[in-house]
Amino acid sequence: MVRLRVEVSRDLKALAYGELESLCELSDGSLDLIDDTKDLIINYRGSLESLKRRFCRAALIRRAWVIDDTNETLFAELDRSRYRTLKRGRKDNIVSIDLRIARLLVNLARTNENEVFLDPFVGSGIIAQEAMLVGAHVIGIDTNPRYLSMVGSGVYTDSINSDSLLSPIKDNSIHSIATDPPYNRLSISNIDLDSFYRKFAEESFRILRRGGYIAFSHPTYVDSLDWFLNLGFELVISGLQYVHGGLTRLIYVFRKP
Repeated sequence: MVRLRVEVSRDLKALAYGELESLCELSDGSLDLIDDTKDLIINYRGSLESLKRRFCRAALIRRAWVIDDTNETLFAELDRSRYRTLKRGRKDNIVSIDLRIARLLVNLARTNENEVFLDPFVGSGIIAQEAMLVGAHVIGIDTNPRYLSMVGSGVYTDSINSDSLLSPIKDNSIHSIATDPPYNRLSISNIDLDSFYRKFAEESFRILRRGGYIAFSHPTYVDSLDWFLNLGFELVISGLQYVHGGLTRLIYVFRKP
């Protein structure tokens, strides 16, 4: 067992712990939180070399030190400058999620190399692209074929022009889901929000493998928690992301038992 001190983004500290936990799991390790007063102090059980390989994909982790009885040794220092290049906004009628949050969702969903990842509301394609960067086999679904071109094409990608609530994905076939669902009348004009999130939860439960994770975000005025819990999903973590004065988003992570 090794003790680590991990410096994370202060604005999303609770979610940073969730990201750290997911990276530990992907490294076949586990952690115990010791203190979170300033940085995150954890006890880590597992291979430090394996964990270091995973740290490079983190969105909210900045630096980490190994702590022993007499001193601290720098374990990892990450350049997060790429996450400052793109902020959430609208371009050509497509809403783009913050790049840092896109990578965070991919990590929280335990997206792994060579496993099947799904973004059922692909939109700008940013979340799907982040999943590709970590080596997943990516499926992107959207009702608008123009959006699917943004995902790209290749051996490890598959774009589907379909209604994600009635998708052709077979049962128990997806390892991880990360997405930013539509949440207003303009986006889902043919269905009310309550019915939309109920169907989204049902479809996610159908296609996820046992032990699979789903991570997604939506504004705080949307209520989706009960739909996921009633189906049998386990709530892993939730946290708030302040976007601007008129919008705070809630990020959920669920596991299918």
